[in-house]
Amino acid sequence: MVKNLPLVPTAQAGSMAHSPAGLSWREEYPVVSDACNLCLECTLFCPEGALVQDRQKVSVNMQLCKGCGICATECKPKAISMISEFNGERGIFPAKGDKR
Repeated sequence: MVKNLPLVPTAQAGSMAHSPAGLSWREEYPVVSDACNLCLECTLFCPEGALVQDRQKVSVNMQLCKGCGICATECKPKAISMISEFNGERGIFPAKGDKR
């Protein structure tokens, strides 16, 4: 099932959207599972336009994704999960009770 969603404005080639400068702060990124039913709600709610329908699946443009998790929240079959961008400890200070 494919929905006919309204047209959403897109950035022009060469604009900031095609080469964003502030993605170093992303902590999580979305992964779309095979349980996706192509309702395309995630593409409608994504503030950056990072999710697109590619043939018979939804794919994520990691150059545009800022890791906000709105797509995972709005996905009704819960086919999108947020995966941690980093491994290891977070921050520069140890957690309370952490004995180093």
